[in-house]
Formats: sequence, structure tokens, C-alpha cells
Amino acid sequence: MQLGSGWYSFEVSVAVLTRTMMQRPGWLCVLFGTIFFSVCSGTYVPTSQAKVDGATIKYADKDFVGKQKFFFEILRHLHQPIAFDEYLPYTKRWIAEPSKYTNFTEVTEFFEAYEQGFLKQGQIFTIYNYWYAKQTLMVYRFFNNAIDWDTYYKNVIWARQNLNEGMFLFALTLSVLHRKDLQGIVLPAIYELYPHYFFDGDVFHDANNRRAMDGEYGFHANKRHNVAHSNYTATFSTQFYGEGSLSYFTDDVGLNAYYYYFMMDYAPLLGGDQLGLKNDRRGELYLFMHQQLLARYYLERSSNGLGPIQELTWESPIGTGYYPMLHYWNGVPFRARENNFLWRPYDPIKLSGLKAHEERIRQAIDLGYVVTRDGQQISLRQTEAIDVVGNLVSGNVDSVNVDYYKMIETTARMILAQGDYYGSPSEVWPGVLMHYETSMRDPAFYQFYQRLLGFYWDFKSFLPPYTAEQLKFAGVEIKSVSVEKLVTYFEPFDVDISNGLGFNNGAGRSTWNFSVYARKQRLNHKPFSYVLNIGSQYAGKGVVRMYMGPKMFHLSQLQYMKKFFVEMDQYVVDLVVGDNEIKRNTREFYYDIRDRTTYTELYMRIMKAYRSEERFVLDMSEAHCGWPDRLLLPKGHPNGFPMSFFFIVTPYYAPKLAQFSTFDATYTCGTGSGSKYIDALPFGFPFDREINFSSFATKNMIFTDVAVYHVDGNQTNESL
Repeated sequence: MQLGSGWYSFEVSVAVLTRTMMQRPGWLCVLFGTIFFSVCSGTYVPTSQAKVDGATIKYADKDFVGKQKFFFEILRHLHQPIAFDEYLPYTKRWIAEPSKYTNFTEVTEFFEAYEQGFLKQGQIFTIYNYWYAKQTLMVYRFFNNAIDWDTYYKNVIWARQNLNEGMFLFALTLSVLHRKDLQGIVLPAIYELYPHYFFDGDVFHDANNRRAMDGEYGFHANKRHNVAHSNYTATFSTQFYGEGSLSYFTDDVGLNAYYYYFMMDYAPLLGGDQLGLKNDRRGELYLFMHQQLLARYYLERSSNGLGPIQELTWESPIGTGYYPMLHYWNGVPFRARENNFLWRPYDPIKLSGLKAHEERIRQAIDLGYVVTRDGQQISLRQTEAIDVVGNLVSGNVDSVNVDYYKMIETTARMILAQGDYYGSPSEVWPGVLMHYETSMRDPAFYQFYQRLLGFYWDFKSFLPPYTAEQLKFAGVEIKSVSVEKLVTYFEPFDVDISNGLGFNNGAGRSTWNFSVYARKQRLNHKPFSYVLNIGSQYAGKGVVRMYMGPKMFHLSQLQYMKKFFVEMDQYVVDLVVGDNEIKRNTREFYYDIRDRTTYTELYMRIMKAYRSEERFVLDMSEAHCGWPDRLLLPKGHPNGFPMSFFFIVTPYYAPKLAQFSTFDATYTCGTGSGSKYIDALPFGFPFDREINFSSFATKNMIFTDVAVYHVDGNQTNESL
């Protein structure tokens, strides 16, 4: 595998294409592997397609490739003026003709607000500021109300040249993810668009020094002469009871990109009937995704000999400080938090308000109902009401009463990062918790969400345990399972950080020939397979779920340990009467995506398609919606880190909308479609409720002991 290479080569193999189309996003949004993602004129439909061995391969037409080219060019060197001559005529003014918009009232609000003053270019942007969020929503509406591509294109060019860089990127990304006529469009990976949020400030300092001494730096034909090495920031930033030993995980570019894209796909400031995010059970998904993140983090902690996640209370200091080694583009360091951070001197009014808002949600769960804006009551004693609770906790647009239950996540992040939600630009100095891209670096992120997930488990505690009838699959038994050896290792990985470096566009050289790479050691695993042997007296569909969790010595441990099980895979099987042998490899796992292609490499492929030298395949090879395959397993130990795998096969319970029935899963993620999921069972089944051990152990489930072995990268064999 080439360093930093994408999931596929451009000449996509038929086998890989077939697997990609079978796997798809549906559920990736739900977790580890969650996937996520979707509005103006008609949806783009490929004009050409072919079938190879039964697999439909779709190709983009010239118009689509032209749009793809535009986005890659308009996002190049965001903190510098546009350098492409073809766009310069449109940098002076936006389109002001009312007939060019679906809702000109919203566009007028943007015009008026911009004239009064927006966040200036070069200033630090965070979505966790009331004024910035309000302005960002206006920009998003300005983009999305464009009635055709010509209007959209010209307005984006104007905004790129005139708006704050961070705000522009945020609004444009939302627009690309949620406009129906832009489905299938690929944006460069966020860690290459905004590398300052993913790599130490000393990396950029070193790169700039090298450029000053070597005029060819970044242009060398041999890639190794353009590489800058990076240490994991947490080595220095979290020297508290061994927290820094997790830096390879918490600082991983794929992990942080995963969280960023999930939060963008289900951005709290978006919702309503038009986008349809609530069709994806967004509240339940929000809680379950964070629960899975904490479970995965817990396994990584255990693999490193660390204890449980520390409890976060508003009455006691936060023991774990965080000192980011990150710097914004303008040179300002990310705000730090010292060890044993004290709440009281900060802002007692904000803190007391947060406590009161938490108590309102807690009381609603205990009482069994929430009160809507118009005074109606919604029961919280049904399974599906978890969606209501999740929206309340998130404080998103689809909350039934955000005015009363407020936005506790936003308020808590602001307090933890010592920010000011209503602060002016001169008062806003964000820490890592005030950006989606950097949140997961801070130990306080996990401590806070462990507290927040108390609402999730409180709600579930009022639901009755699953009965034997709900758990079993009549006539179906998992007889045995065998799993190949689990091996992890570190290997070098290159990220193109050239977008975060200044470029002299007047020097007669192309920016697309300029590439500087930051190299990190990233965790990976050797692909492995497992075999399930299922005996069945039933012929028809079933659904297999696979989890990993702490080693189980006795079933009674599961009452506590269930919250630390991570769903690894989920798929439909067609059972036959008799013996069924199901073999599955990690390359087929439903939730996982591979490494992204670098910015400049992918642009070269786009240009080949634009010049009609190649065809541009529409598939999920550059998907933003999925769990990084590299992090499928915790690091493990040289002598083996013991864990348990759990498998369950259940009857197929059809969802409200058949999976993939309302979107094209070959090249889109389906956010807001309502048809992403395989079945209708609750997320996390059967570990999402209290367990009645007298009825839990049914024949259609099985635990098996496994061990994860960590080896030096040089010891891995050629099969990797």
C-alpha cells in the first residue's frame, strides 16, 4: 500500500466495486462505522453506466466532473486570495436577482447582515459561538437557495474571496453534503483542507524553514524530500496519569475526521422537514454514536493499561489538563486548560444555568414525558422515544422544545473550553472542544460525554429488559465461531499539508505540483476473517451483528460491561435449512472505510477525467461517511490483549423504508433519506437495555474469547 493512498486506485477493480456497492452506507452512519449525509434543483443522475459481472458501474458526465474540478480549485490555499483567472470576474459581487433563489427572503437576511458586518477574514472561527453560528447558517442558506448551478457557482466564488475562511469552509461543506444536486461530489479530506487542526505547529514552522533554505522543497520529484515528521501532540499535552500514551488514537487524523463529518452531516443548526435528518432517527443516532465512541475509547485505554474514564462533575476540578500543540493559521495557539482546572472562578452563572438545564432533562426522563413548545406532552416510555431524548440532549433544530431544555452540549463545551458563547471576535479564543475537528484530542471530551450519556442509560433503564421471545430466533442456533489471529502494528502515513502553507502563485509554478507531506505513525491491523457455523430450521433472511468488548469471565459481568461493547459489523444473511457456514473478512465489514486519496493526487485524476483521458467512476471509494478501518481493533499487547467477540443473528425486521430505497448507495451516503438502515431494531441491540440473565442467553448468540497481538511494523508479513 502506498503511503497516504486512497481506498482504490483509479482503475477500480470489479471485485472492489462490487463489494463497495453491497456494503454501503446505510448504517455506517450509526456508529463505528457510522455513516452519515444531502437540497435545490434536481438530483444529479449519471448519464452513463455499465454492468461488469452483474455489478453496475456508474460514470460521471463532463458537467459533473466540471463541478468536481471547481470545488477542488476553489478550496485550494483557503487563506490566500483566489489564484485561478477564470474565477476572478465573479469575486466582486454576488447574484442579487430575486428570481435566482428559491427563498429570497432568507437571502435578503444574509445581504443585510453582511452589510452590517460579518466575522472578518483571518479571525478565528468556531461554530460554538452564537454570532458565528448565526452568520454561518445565513451563508449556508445563501448557497442552498441558489436555484441553479450558475448562481451557486458565482456566489461561492464571491464568498470564497470575501468571507471568513473558516466560516466559508463550514458553510460550503454543509451545502455540498446536503444539496441534492451535489450528491456524489467529493471534497478533499478535512485534514488536508485545514491541516493546522490536525498537526503540531512545529510541523509548519519546520516546513517553512525548509522552504526558506531549499527553493525546491515541495517540488522534489522524490516524495521523501518533501516530508515533514510529526510527533503526537498528546505526548506533551496530556501528561496526567498516562493519558498521553493514547495520543496515537486520540490524535489520529481518521478518527477526528470521522467525528467532524458526522457532526457536519447532522449539524445541530440544520433540520426540519426539508432536509429530513429526523428520518434517520438522528436523536437516537447521536446518543448511540457517542456511546460507541466512548466504548471504543475505553477499549483503547484498557489496551494501554489505563483505568476507567474519569468521572466529570461540576463540583470538582478537572484533573486532566490539556495543552494543545496546535496553532491556528494566524499563529495563535489553541487555548489550553491546566491540570486540576477549577470551575468556580470561571463563570458561576453559566455553570448554574447548565446544571439547571441538565436537571430539566433528567426530570423529564424520570417523569416519563417531555413538554413541547405548545405545551403538549410526549411520552418517554416507548422504545422510539430515545430519538426525542437525543434531540433534547443535542439541542438541535429537531428538538421538541429547545427553548426550555436548551443546548446543554453547546454550553458545556463552552465552559470546558473557557469560551464565551456570546463573545465578540476580540473575546473568542477557542480551545479544541470548540471545533469538531479537534474535540476528540482532549480527555475532557470523553469525560463529558460519559456524563451526557447518563441520560441515555437513564432512559433505557425505564424500558423492560428484552424477553427470551424478543432475543431468540426460533429454529436458529449459532453452533460455533472461529476467528483468525488478530494483529496490529504501526506504519507511516503521509498527509498532504500543502494547503496549510503559503504559496507564491506568481512564481511561474503550479500549485498542483507543490506537495509537502506530514508523516505520522498510525495504527493499522492485519485483515482477518471469521467463520460462523449456524444451524437453521428456517429458510429466509436473518441479520448478523458482531461486537467486540472486554473479556467476559462470567455472564453476570455484562450488566456493567455491556456499555463497552462496540459494534464492528452488521449484514443480512440468507439462511437455508440445515447447516450454514458464513465466512466474512474485515475487507467486507459494513462500517469501515479506507484511507483517502491525497488532495493533489485526486485532483490529477479529476483533471484526467475533465480532459476525457479517463472516466470518472462514481462510487464510495472516497467516502467521508464511515469508521476508519485502521482503528477497527485496539492496539493490543505483544503477548496478546484479551477481549470478547459477540455474535447474534436475529430475524429480519423490516425498517419503515427499505434500505437504499430512497437514495443511490453506489456513490452517496444517504443522510436524511430515512433508508440507511438494514433493519428496525434499536441501535446497539441487544446491549441497549438492562439485562435479565434468566432469559438472555439464547441459542442465536455466542461469545468467543480473542486476543489482539501488537507487533513491530517490520514483523508484519506480505499479506498486509
